[in-house]
Amino acid sequence: MKALLHPEASKNRALKVNSFTTTEQEALAEFEKQTGGQKWRVEYISIEDLKKFEKEAWESGNPVATLFTLRRIWATGGTLYEKRDNYLIDGDDTDTLQDAVRSAIASQVGEKSSL
Repeated sequence: MKALLHPEASKNRALKVNSFTTTEQEALAEFEKQTGGQKWRVEYISIEDLKKFEKEAWESGNPVATLFTLRRIWATGGTLYEKRDNYLIDGDDTDTLQDAVRSAIASQVGEKSSL
């Protein structure tokens, strides 16, 4: 939304912005905290297996292939940038991990989020 208010910032370029940067472990801990503190059962998949699943999904035309690709990109740091462009669009007051988890939980239990 803020990018729309600052069209000069994105003229002839792509903006690299995000609300927050976190790790899988931090996100898991926040979900556990906001859902009562119980530890979640987690299964880890190696990058090699993820690449295999991704390749098989694309070859078979499976519609979840894109999810495997995105997961691989995220897991290997493909969306981490040295510098973000948030400052160009007055976007430093973005959501936090806590906000995003609260919203995700609310959407799953049918509540309205305050975001």
